[in-house]
Amino acid sequence: MGKKYQSGVFLGETRRQRTARMRHLCIAAAVILLTVLGSLFFVSWLLDRADHVQTGHPTGEDLPPITGQTDAVTESDTAAETASDVLPSETEAVTAPSDKTSDGLVVPIAGEAYKPLDYTGIWSVMIDPGHGFDDIGTSSALLGDVNEATVNLDIALRVRELLAKKQDMAIIMTHEDNAVDGRISAADGGEPPLNRLVLLTPEDRAVLANGQDIDLFVSVHCDSLPENPTVSGMRVYYYDGGEQAEQRNRGAACLASNIANEFGLVMDGSTPTPLVKTMSDDDAFYVIKKIGVPSVLCEVGFVTNETDAANMLDEGWRQMAAEAIASGIASYIDGCVRAETLN
Repeated sequence: MGKKYQSGVFLGETRRQRTARMRHLCIAAAVILLTVLGSLFFVSWLLDRADHVQTGHPTGEDLPPITGQTDAVTESDTAAETASDVLPSETEAVTAPSDKTSDGLVVPIAGEAYKPLDYTGIWSVMIDPGHGFDDIGTSSALLGDVNEATVNLDIALRVRELLAKKQDMAIIMTHEDNAVDGRISAADGGEPPLNRLVLLTPEDRAVLANGQDIDLFVSVHCDSLPENPTVSGMRVYYYDGGEQAEQRNRGAACLASNIANEFGLVMDGSTPTPLVKTMSDDDAFYVIKKIGVPSVLCEVGFVTNETDAANMLDEGWRQMAAEAIASGIASYIDGCVRAETLN
């Protein structure tokens, strides 16, 4: 159709005007599309971040391949240490407000329960590698890609191997690997799931322990104190409180002292003197407070200390740490119980 004119005025749309209009429409559509996509991405990011804040978002990798006599002292002997120096950083293990177990993956214990024969026959010992699965625990640049969970598991498995050689002991592990859901766990360097982490909480561990006829419970951990990297060495914690638990608490104190003493003997002065720490109702770790048998939590060293971190990466040192814990357990049985010092 020809161009329309009226009284000499062009009434139609020129090609330049039509092109400009189409360009403006395309730009407006692109802006609207990008705005919508950006909003959706932002909302998704907020939801994902909120989920990670609630559950944690750890990453980590496997522990790499192999690349003097002292006495345990109590807190009263270490007045030079400040409160921040001696309080552990494992806040997730502190007494929880609820005794409910997690609703994540059900993690069966390894090994079979054995009913002890009044402290004179077979001893049933539960070894607990701290953290694990999708909970890497603590870490630091000094450990590189290694995390606490892998160090804990490595030492705990070595303890089991050493104690299993004794004819009078039955060993139960709270968990003996970190495999979950057919995938590599975050503790072993895998990617954590988007919606939920698979954890073995302190409450779960207490339920596992209290559901077995065990005689004692030993949890293996590493500590962290970024604000004071000079702090180093082993600490063994036990709980001294609660009603109708005198014998349990005395047993825990003796167990803690024996493990710390053996650690000093095995390390032969190459590490600071191991410390024994008493915990009260307000600050006690859940597993040593809620388990009904003598229970201790061993912090083998500080990942934030250069020497301790280097030790944790050394297979020979991890073997010595395991030997110290195993020897401490054996000494506790022979010295504190069979000698009837708890009666």
